[in-house]
Amino acid sequence: MKTSFLPALAILCLSCTSVSKRGGEDAILYKNIEKHIATLASDQYAGRMPTTGAEKLTIDYISAQMKEIGLEPANHGSYFQEVPLLAVSSKISATLDFETPKGLLKLDKLVDYVSFSRKNEEVLSLDHSELVFTGFGITAPEYQRNDFQGLDLKDKTILVFINDPGFGTTNSYFKGNTMTYYGRWTYKFEEAARRGARGCLIIHETKQAGYPWNVVRNNGEATKLYLQSENGYKDRCSLEGWISKTAAEQLFASCGMTFEQAKEQALKKDFKPFSLPVKVSGKIFNHFETKISHNVCGMIRGSGHPDEAIVYTAHWDHLGIGTKVNNDSIYNGATDNASAVAWMLEIARAFKSSKTTDRSLLFLSVTSEESGLLGSGYYAEHPFFPMNKTVACINTDVMLFLGKFRDVMLTGSGQSELDKWVEKEAVKQGRYLAPDPNPENGMFFRSDQFPFVKLGVPAIYAKGYVDAEKYGKVETMKIVDKYWKETYHTPSDEYHAASADLSGVVEDAKLLYHVGTNLANSNNWPVWNPDSEFKAVREQSRK
Repeated sequence: MKTSFLPALAILCLSCTSVSKRGGEDAILYKNIEKHIATLASDQYAGRMPTTGAEKLTIDYISAQMKEIGLEPANHGSYFQEVPLLAVSSKISATLDFETPKGLLKLDKLVDYVSFSRKNEEVLSLDHSELVFTGFGITAPEYQRNDFQGLDLKDKTILVFINDPGFGTTNSYFKGNTMTYYGRWTYKFEEAARRGARGCLIIHETKQAGYPWNVVRNNGEATKLYLQSENGYKDRCSLEGWISKTAAEQLFASCGMTFEQAKEQALKKDFKPFSLPVKVSGKIFNHFETKISHNVCGMIRGSGHPDEAIVYTAHWDHLGIGTKVNNDSIYNGATDNASAVAWMLEIARAFKSSKTTDRSLLFLSVTSEESGLLGSGYYAEHPFFPMNKTVACINTDVMLFLGKFRDVMLTGSGQSELDKWVEKEAVKQGRYLAPDPNPENGMFFRSDQFPFVKLGVPAIYAKGYVDAEKYGKVETMKIVDKYWKETYHTPSDEYHAASADLSGVVEDAKLLYHVGTNLANSNNWPVWNPDSEFKAVREQSRK
């Protein structure tokens, strides 16, 4: 008995030691991350377009991984949360017509203007609608800014600049070149609707928007996905859209002012809106179809405060099959965003292999990020943990396969004290915090942490990005720039094992695992910085 027992005990002890070593961050393995990325970015998954056959393949794979890891189904025994979508296909009038003091100005569709509407009406129109210039279309009490003072906008259309008044300034008005949410096109359409406007037209400028006119044009008559609305979006504008800078120059000239004079007026801190001597007319013809997509959700229940949660997010969707480029029509989305799904799954594995945490952990792989953060937006409005019980959201997106990084780039740095939580763990890895190199692009408002942010939840959007160990800062940024120009949202966003180095994804997973561990075992509630536009929302929700 003794002789047979001892070897068995030795084997058992070896097994225990192995499990112990693999606990926590040691459970995050390169081979697992590679498996997830290679699978999800393969041609079999056809670019992971929501509501297509590729969706079932994708969500079944992710849910199977969550089950294998040992995560609890987060939605009443299910790994899935249904997300009801509305697909809107539009045709817009050949021209958008402006009656001006100098005659009729006709803007050609896609060339000079694009328009759309989510309002559930088959025909939507502006019919000689009065045009009002409202600067940047902003209501921001914390900056003493109200671009709508004294206005009744019923049946009127507003004309606004993109971005906010801080862009290009050296002073501290707003946040200088760092875009606030007030600068995002989504905010401007939302605020126009809140103000009762019938239409809202944004003036496009490449630097201020962060992308050229062709990005706007290519989205002009494409089918768009929205969340389904109980009221049919009757509270939204009948026409939302963009006009080109060239068109805006012509429009202002027809009113007796230059584009530069209009911009100068809008930049003034005491700007006051005014009606232009212009009437605008145009139409949209909509076709609607309802669809269902899915978020994938698994959780680890906390041992002390299970009603409080840290949420990890990573969107699973991409662009599906589209226009052929170099004889390839599958938009595989390896970096965007199979990379972050792999990152999230391995963080979940690390938590499941380690000790229990005081607070709960939710792992949420969301749908339809590419259509406007729809999956994360739906979850934020229909959460498993109320927003005032959600401690923080930890998200990432577009992880590049360049090996380990010396930096941890924080998109949205300076917004909350979560920066310090990230820095504490970054230093342990011998890394430093880096700000977003292009804060004027507003990336903090363009990924899945943002629906949480809008409801007051502090968020982390972090990854290695500007200083790869193999290349150094200068060469890294050249590679990054080339990525955005040549790979992002193209069929060439594929996974090639021979050239990819995923060690940076592994390091980032370990980093954000430790940040989440600290948050999940703390009694602290991270707060927004005093100058954040989201501070008041959180304070109100926590009362």
